[in-house]
Amino acid sequence: MWISTPPDQIRVGPEDHRIYVRDPLLAKEPYEYPYLPPFVGEVFPPAEPAFDGHFDQIPLNSRRFLAAHAFASVSRVLDIWESYIGRPTVWHFAETYERLEIIPRIDWNNAQSGYGFLELGQDRGLDGQAHPFALNFDVIAHEVGHAILFSLIDVPEKGLRQADYASFHETSADLISLLSFLHFDSGLDRLLRHCNGNLLILNELNRIGELVGDRQVRLASNSRRLSEVTDELHDRSRPFTGAVFDTIVDNYHARLVAEGLADERLLELDIRTVSQTAMQKISDFTARAFRARPFLFKSALTRARDDVALVLARAWLLLDVDNLTFESAGISLINASKPIDAFLATKLEENLSWREII
Repeated sequence: MWISTPPDQIRVGPEDHRIYVRDPLLAKEPYEYPYLPPFVGEVFPPAEPAFDGHFDQIPLNSRRFLAAHAFASVSRVLDIWESYIGRPTVWHFAETYERLEIIPRIDWNNAQSGYGFLELGQDRGLDGQAHPFALNFDVIAHEVGHAILFSLIDVPEKGLRQADYASFHETSADLISLLSFLHFDSGLDRLLRHCNGNLLILNELNRIGELVGDRQVRLASNSRRLSEVTDELHDRSRPFTGAVFDTIVDNYHARLVAEGLADERLLELDIRTVSQTAMQKISDFTARAFRARPFLFKSALTRARDDVALVLARAWLLLDVDNLTFESAGISLINASKPIDAFLATKLEENLSWREII
């Protein structure tokens, strides 16, 4: 994993000017107000760089690898989204802490991003074996997504539960995770190879927060509308996530057609209600075309990725935090997309409308 911080500016820990890792030696409870960073107890030996300043020599099964992987993942997500937003991340807790503290492993079946910290627990398989979230890029990217969004839009005067604020945070963090995954060449290659270029089938992109045993936290490719969800903040986030995921796929399909890699009839397909027969035809066609020209499929997906990510970044800057609803966020997305691509704006409007968001 490559990050923007030069090797000579990453210190033992790892730590740099933005973040640092502390790995508690003894059992630690998750942070909860008023108990907040910094962690001052005994810690495991920190990850150290090799003679060239890199951390890629650390054994994969070591505790130090958890620290290095968590540090690298957080750094990579920050690099990706700062490039779309167009400015460095200023932590929402900057008045209290200069840097984000990462706790790479605690005995907890969850992860959280909070005021000055990011903590990572672990998932357990059916065999009882622990699988640290510090090795799960999806989970880390989601939690960093919360921190990025807090840095861009503050908390409403009436608190986190005002209107759709909390659910919008969840959908934005999911989308940050999903789009960040697409910035790894190895991930892109594996994704397209496994689905033969057809993003409509279950794949690594639409399974957000993959867990042990073919499980995931949420599915981005869902058919939920606002009238069909509960008030639980994660459930309520699903329609918006689905609308943006559909738009990524629509944009990807449009680029395939423009490059002569797919028939124009693909653009007439309603991807939300596609039948099993039509899905099989799409899979058969994309498999043949993908095997013939895989690099063009990859190029189409990366351009669709960048278009949608840029729209999200620009839309976040347009939001009125004290009057934030899914409807106002959807309108901001459409307005942000118009200068970028008219087709993208049209598809966003269609998908958000179908989901009953606007």
